[in-house]
Amino acid sequence: MPRNEYRLFGQTLVDQEVITKPQLEEAIHKQQTTMSNRRLGEVLVRLGYITRRHISQGLAEQLGIPTINLEETEIPRKIIDRVPLNVALIYRIVPVRTDNGALCVATADPTDIDTLDNLERLLETQVRPLLCTPDDIRQALAKYYGANESTVESMLSTMSSASTMSSLSTLSSLSAASSLSGFSSLSSVSDASMDFHDAVSADEDDEGPVIKYVHNLILEAFRERASDIHIEPQKEDLKVRYRIDGVMHYVPSPPKKAQGSIISRIKIMSGMDISEKRVPQDGRIKLNLLGKNVDLRVSALPGIHGESMVMRILDKSGLMLGLAELGFTPDDEALWERIVSGGTGIALVTGPTGSGKTTTLYATLHKLNTPETNIITVEDPVEYQLRGINQVQVHAEIGRTFAHVLRSMFRQDPDVLMVGEIRDLETAEIATRAALTGQLVFSTVHTNDAPSAIIRLVDIGVKPYMVAATIRVILAQRLVRCICSTCKEVYAPSDDEKKLVESVLPEADVREFYRGAGCENCNSTGYQGRVGAFELLVTNEEIREMILRNVSSTHLRQRAREFGMTTLREDGMAKVINGVTTLSEVLRVTQADETLPTSAMVEAL
Repeated sequence: MPRNEYRLFGQTLVDQEVITKPQLEEAIHKQQTTMSNRRLGEVLVRLGYITRRHISQGLAEQLGIPTINLEETEIPRKIIDRVPLNVALIYRIVPVRTDNGALCVATADPTDIDTLDNLERLLETQVRPLLCTPDDIRQALAKYYGANESTVESMLSTMSSASTMSSLSTLSSLSAASSLSGFSSLSSVSDASMDFHDAVSADEDDEGPVIKYVHNLILEAFRERASDIHIEPQKEDLKVRYRIDGVMHYVPSPPKKAQGSIISRIKIMSGMDISEKRVPQDGRIKLNLLGKNVDLRVSALPGIHGESMVMRILDKSGLMLGLAELGFTPDDEALWERIVSGGTGIALVTGPTGSGKTTTLYATLHKLNTPETNIITVEDPVEYQLRGINQVQVHAEIGRTFAHVLRSMFRQDPDVLMVGEIRDLETAEIATRAALTGQLVFSTVHTNDAPSAIIRLVDIGVKPYMVAATIRVILAQRLVRCICSTCKEVYAPSDDEKKLVESVLPEADVREFYRGAGCENCNSTGYQGRVGAFELLVTNEEIREMILRNVSSTHLRQRAREFGMTTLREDGMAKVINGVTTLSEVLRVTQADETLPTSAMVEAL
């Protein structure tokens, strides 16, 4: 409402003899000087001249809007069920009754036309406002939606800033527009950029329990070096786990009744549509944690007991690491850099989900990122946002697939392309054609080892001659946990352990091994951090000829080893001897080589 109308509101209170004219003039002066961001009614309340109910009565008379006392009104459950808690919290409304097909909702600000319009689109019905006080809204939300009153207060105060409400209104409008045009939800990744401390109240005393919990959950995960935070609704409780160094760990869980509020809080921070619970959604949060810029990639997946949330913590500092810090041996590092620097063809990185493929590719792109080089990536999703690199987010729902984007990318005159993953024949064929026309193409596939990547491309339909002509190098990798440097200790290996290592590395001189004793620094696990174990296959004329003849991955592997390829297990065993990791860790993440009988491995374990 314009300020001059509030002056009329003030005059209405004077006419009703609720306040005096000097009190009104004092309030207007305060509003113009020290309380310029507050409405006149709020100023009068702070001065103690009126109550909030006076505001409601005065506005109702001036605007011709009926008032309602929610304390004296019993609302049927079927009416409450028409508006989800998340929507009621965002818009600060409570459904009260229906009137000739319209839904009457209690609100403390009936002049907010945008809110009423958004509600009508979201609820697909006409909405009529009823005026009440903010306190009545809070108490009614707690009463009818089963939320603790302090939790409601926390959520409302969190959503009170203009920027947050504007963002949510935009999202709600988009969601409504999408549903009208045939789309059921917002499925693209949305950036909700904020500093972490902006996501909570500036005054520690004002932080509600939900805000505090989410704040501490993310901050503690970052301190514990977790890569993922899992929030998993169960039938009777809510499970929370951190993935630390590739292994899941339970952490203390909140009460089940807080599930909805916690999920809503995370959705708000990540820019998701909090009124949509039926389809998966993705979001992103940009944070500043302990002086570091960190992205959280957030995924919501509907389940039978509620939406499970996974927040992947993407620490950008890992992208600045050199290949040696990632675990490359000096020889492999020099070979990889020589092949990808200024070359053409396809460089594949292979391994299961969570094996560090993206980190390796991004670290490589960071090294290639110079003013003279035009680098374009197409990813699903864009995990890290890199300065100076053109990154495209796949959006399959609107037809923006890997193949569609790749066809358009050629008109951007790229020198280096990165395709997040080769999943189908169309994408593979476009990538191979790009490599044949002079571009350097990076991509990933999901196979167990490097030679199997060649078979995988042929299996999805790529012609063997195209594979042979374009593949220059394949890097398979796994992540092994590093021994904690604080509690690292030497021990004499058993005969079985010696036999196991020597069966993989016959020339190894096995005298002593290392392990972590367990300390506070590593939470008594004996491990801290992870490093890669790598298998680097470089194609040559003979390997290409074998590809043309459709030989098996076993024969490709044997021949590549004769040309000097180090297998994943061999690289892992070398890291055991060098005191980087443990034997049990290498056995956990790598497959046995042909030289090691299965029975010997079982006996050694």
